[in-house]
Amino acid sequence: MKNGKHSKNNKINKKGYKLFYFKISFCLFSLILNIIIFSSIDYSKTSFSSNTNNKSSNNVSNTAISDTTITTSAPIIEGNQNFTNTNTVDDIQLKTSDINPKETNIEIENLVETFMLEYNLNSDNFAFFYYNLDTSEQYFFNENSLFTAASTVKLPVAMIYYDKINKGELSLSSTLLYKSNNYEAGGGSTSSLYSPGDYVPLGFLLEQSIVNSDNTAVNILLSNYGYSKCKKEIVNKYTNQTVSDDFYTSNLTYVNYAYDILNYLYSHMSEYSQLMEYLKQSSNGEYLKKYITNYDVAHKYGSYAGYVHDYGIVFGNTTYLIGVFTKNVPNASELIANISLEIFKGTFL
Repeated sequence: MKNGKHSKNNKINKKGYKLFYFKISFCLFSLILNIIIFSSIDYSKTSFSSNTNNKSSNNVSNTAISDTTITTSAPIIEGNQNFTNTNTVDDIQLKTSDINPKETNIEIENLVETFMLEYNLNSDNFAFFYYNLDTSEQYFFNENSLFTAASTVKLPVAMIYYDKINKGELSLSSTLLYKSNNYEAGGGSTSSLYSPGDYVPLGFLLEQSIVNSDNTAVNILLSNYGYSKCKKEIVNKYTNQTVSDDFYTSNLTYVNYAYDILNYLYSHMSEYSQLMEYLKQSSNGEYLKKYITNYDVAHKYGSYAGYVHDYGIVFGNTTYLIGVFTKNVPNASELIANISLEIFKGTFL
């Protein structure tokens, strides 16, 4: 009897163990299945998120390029046919680097918008920047659109030469060859005092290029240095903007690039003291300086084939950088003068 009872109990225990192991196995199987299912869901979410972000990033990049593609012919200096670019601005893509968001100065923004309504200005024919060096107040409009630079290029070209002078590689008495294709009509006295084949003092060329916006003078500077080489050094040293290869062979500018050049100039004024004096003498009574008579304005204007610009530094109780760029705007020089006056009044009064 004891053996029979023990055998029966063993059968019962074996059935219990089998049931117990079956439950354990089922639980483990369920747990593993759930892990697999949830992992698949998480992975699909991650993949979707990643794809969405990539699409969003691509859209932003494409938009940035599209928004900065325009059409124009781009001679290097006013009227100069020696350096020409047959590309249209539709062919030229400006690859802008990531630009830190700029805090908007509402008063300046409202003032500029008033002028835009009055003069029928828009992103096709107008760009602008303002930066107060004392308060960091700022306003930028249409900062990535390309414009033919005209004579505004003369400022960074002069800076490159002053860098060479500061390094001892050149001096103001160094001479540069006046080549036959360097002549171009315009202001200044280079072409009246010198002839092709002459060697012209560097100091004279820099003064004429900036003070009188002498086209022949800057053509001599560019041809002796190498146009593309000069533009590449300008971009590499004075700005963090990323530009297309066409920028190095065409006379182009845009707000963020022009702002960076002025900002670098102001931050290194001790290296460009003579240049600053020439900029203050440039085009007295015109453009940004026309209605500002009691304060210094160091500026460089440009005018060619409907493109009229000016950018500079206004010194006074507070100091600010300003740039106005226009394309086919009637009486653009007076527009620039009036914008400059109203911003000056708003800043100083």
